[in-house]
Amino acid sequence: LTISNIELGETRFCFESVALSGVAESVLHLLRMKAAEKNIELVSVIPDDLPPIRADRDRLSQILINVLDNAVKFTPEGGTVTLSAAPAEGREVLGRIADTGIGVPRDEIARLGERFYRVDKTRSRELGGTGLGLSIVKHLVTAHGGRMEIESQLGRGTTVSLWFPAWRDAA
Repeated sequence: LTISNIELGETRFCFESVALSGVAESVLHLLRMKAAEKNIELVSVIPDDLPPIRADRDRLSQILINVLDNAVKFTPEGGTVTLSAAPAEGREVLGRIADTGIGVPRDEIARLGERFYRVDKTRSRELGGTGLGLSIVKHLVTAHGGRMEIESQLGRGTTVSLWFPAWRDAA
């Protein structure tokens, strides 16, 4: 329903100047207990002078929750999930969520933003999920005027890169 509403233009966005660090800290706080249950270290590396982004605060939280929750879900006990951000070329801000998880086969990466797509059905049964999280993220990031890229190596982890327009370009 979320994806359909975005595609149909029925989702309302309230774009404003948003400090990524504040939203990130709130989301990380929500996920700390889940990460602690698996002895996963959550790390935030966001500079204090990072430019604000043009975002809908609630939708940005939804994006980060979906990606970080996946990272925690697919990272084995004792691993690390890192959320970092930096200014990017073209007056954008780049956020990255990197994990030391199980990774995704190279030939599966391109399909990760598809609706209902799950890499391994056995894994999904064990860990839950509908295969909609990254599709929702992809649609929400695009609605923000940004883009998403995913890199992964089996047994080494996955990095989800999210580009958002900086606020100064939003006028």
